[in-house]
Amino acid sequence: MKLFKFISIITLALSIGLAGCEREKIGYEDKNGATGTLSFMNFGIETSTSIDIVTRAGSSDINNYVIRIFDANGEQVGDDYIYGQMPEGIVLVTGTYSMKIQSVSQIPAAEFEAPVYGATVNGIVIEEDQTTDLGTITCKLINIKVSVGYSDLMQEVLGDDAKVVVEIGNGSLNFPKGETKCGYFAAPEASNAMTVKFTGTVDGNYGTMTRAFTDVKAGQWRKITFIYIENEEGNVTFDIQVEDWCDERELASNVEVSEEVIGPDPDAGEGDDSNPDVPKVFYKGGSVPKSPIVITDGMQLSFTISAPKGIASFTVDMASTSDVFNNEVLSMGISPIDMINPSEAQIAICNMFGFTYGSALAGLTETTFDLSGAVTPLLGFPGTHTFTLNITDTEGNSSSTPIKMKVN
Repeated sequence: MKLFKFISIITLALSIGLAGCEREKIGYEDKNGATGTLSFMNFGIETSTSIDIVTRAGSSDINNYVIRIFDANGEQVGDDYIYGQMPEGIVLVTGTYSMKIQSVSQIPAAEFEAPVYGATVNGIVIEEDQTTDLGTITCKLINIKVSVGYSDLMQEVLGDDAKVVVEIGNGSLNFPKGETKCGYFAAPEASNAMTVKFTGTVDGNYGTMTRAFTDVKAGQWRKITFIYIENEEGNVTFDIQVEDWCDERELASNVEVSEEVIGPDPDAGEGDDSNPDVPKVFYKGGSVPKSPIVITDGMQLSFTISAPKGIASFTVDMASTSDVFNNEVLSMGISPIDMINPSEAQIAICNMFGFTYGSALAGLTETTFDLSGAVTPLLGFPGTHTFTLNITDTEGNSSSTPIKMKVN
């Protein structure tokens, strides 16, 4: 889609009120210390909204921008200033200061159509009996802009129940099908994680998808588009494409993804598909993803085991690319874990991860293998962890299904 850039550059003179009125100076001098003046006579603010695709629904009033001044220790000097009510100058103790400008006093964690603009000026030096002038400062987007859309083919097969929940930090927004407004999220860190959760009906099948995006920063626009894929056998998947924009420059995508499948996946490689009795493992109604699932704190990660002829043996092989995990956990010789007749050491791991184990598993035709309890312990070991489920039924049919989890 053609990008229409709307650039608004607004510079305001600092003089306000009736002609001839003289503004005051505000002093924060130390009685025994040398002072200088921070002058606002030539100070101006301009706002760049260049990453917007169309004109915003509202316009930020620069007169209401909030200005804060901080000393070298990071302590705020005085109260908040409002741009349209700035004094002529401020008398300060000699030293180095910084100034922060925001279009609103507090940045909301997440809100639709709520861009926040701002700037930080460092290294403002106040010298004895000298006046330091400030020029025009350009404010740019300081929260994160997110939009959600669908490809034309995805639109055709998308059910009305479809929705996307986007989370960044403590902020969360729900994008129902047809939502065209952009969401704006606070950027609590220099680099943030963004989670995108889709639920809804696609081509008559209910599907879910959770993706984690890294290196999400203030001033970026994350354009999320869901695409529909159909392979030669007629099986269906859907995926996410992301465009990242910042200050009119397209950014390289830095995304960790794991594909989740709606319906059977011919490339899943689980056992013998020609034999319906072979034990199988399912993830959210579909096949287990072949690429690693990026796990995040609090993530629910549950799998369903189907063994029509009953489970006879069930072991879990654990492997990891994390040397720390290998040295601290796997060096204990606990892998493979015998889920039906575990050793004492294996029972300790099962309890830590919240696994169901014991002789009661024998003979079951369906059970749940829940990895939700393993997510938090694994987050302490960056790398890729593979838990391979080896299942044999009472008639000798067997399968091995690797579950890959990635910790960034």
